[in-house]
Amino acid sequence: MADVFDYLYWRGDLKIRSDKFNDVDALILSRLSYLQFDNIVGNSFSEKITIKQAAKLFFDKKDYSELLLWKGDDKLLREVADSKRFGNMKLSGYCNIVESDKQMQFSAIAIEVSKDLTFISFRGTDNTLVGWQEDFNMFCMFPLPSQEKAVDYVKRAAGYFDGKLILGGHSKGGNLAVYAAAFSKAEIRDRIITIYNQDGPGFDKKTLSTSGFAAIKNKTITNVPQSSIFGMMFEHEEDFTIVKSNQKGFMQHDIYSWEIDRTSLVRLSHTTNLSVFFDHTLTQFAAGMTENERKEFTEGVFYLLNSTENTTFNQIKQNIISNSGTILSSVKNLDSETRSLILSSVLNFIKCAKNNFSDINPLSKENRISREKDKSLKKSNKQK
Repeated sequence: MADVFDYLYWRGDLKIRSDKFNDVDALILSRLSYLQFDNIVGNSFSEKITIKQAAKLFFDKKDYSELLLWKGDDKLLREVADSKRFGNMKLSGYCNIVESDKQMQFSAIAIEVSKDLTFISFRGTDNTLVGWQEDFNMFCMFPLPSQEKAVDYVKRAAGYFDGKLILGGHSKGGNLAVYAAAFSKAEIRDRIITIYNQDGPGFDKKTLSTSGFAAIKNKTITNVPQSSIFGMMFEHEEDFTIVKSNQKGFMQHDIYSWEIDRTSLVRLSHTTNLSVFFDHTLTQFAAGMTENERKEFTEGVFYLLNSTENTTFNQIKQNIISNSGTILSSVKNLDSETRSLILSSVLNFIKCAKNNFSDINPLSKENRISREKDKSLKKSNKQK
């Protein structure tokens, strides 16, 4: 089945004015924010450069491969830059901030699709420890520093660009896009025509009851793969679309595995048992701890990871044996209450997983009944 690269091959020669902006275009632009355009795209919205020009400067760097956060992004940039559809879109307002003291990782970029339409793309989590700690903070902190930063970014972009706005992002970037739209002033929200959340987490029920979530519900498009884990975390005010991935498990979070049919994502009717399993397990795990316990657990875990004096997970993996020893040695530096909390939390997670094992056990009564219903539905459809 086709993917985003096939889409670029088929429709890359069609400009937006002759073939209107669609959901696959949004998926591609949501991904572009993962490119590290430091010293290539300016911080100001008035400093503009085309995607084609930015790609040339990026690939002219001898160490460009070290700047890639995720596999496949270099291929995407090359093909997008070479296409008539995307190559002349203008980039500006590049922002890339990692602040360990605030536990914040934030990056965004503005993409001028046309004179009257601007796409604001928010980056998801990178491989920094700070970025992942901020993700964990979703269980115990509101708002996150990056969420507040996203609102400010949209405010500044709306003050500069005329016309309509589209917000989008993948993973945490999708969460930031939704949050920024919900907490923007009404006059800015009115200019936002669509918000794309590409397999990003939702929000807790208390947060969803505040600000403008209800106002943007019908503007929000949330796509999750069939075995989604990240996108099923927390609650979504809006309905979500289940898209087909050619990968399994965690690897479905990779948008390059999502299947494309012409100008749309291939849709499915329901998520897999694995997605339900993780959703139930994480929900029960979080519910079994107080907000303060979740905060102390997160701080304790990342204290141990930071004891390696590495800043990214890639660095930790490169010397995993030595870093594992450092982490184990650092456990003794934790106070007894934190050590006990981490241990009990790990055991509680295992217990929650065990309790929800029936979600993924093909022999469980619930799944046997579900399969029989699916068979009956397929038989009924054939008879029609």
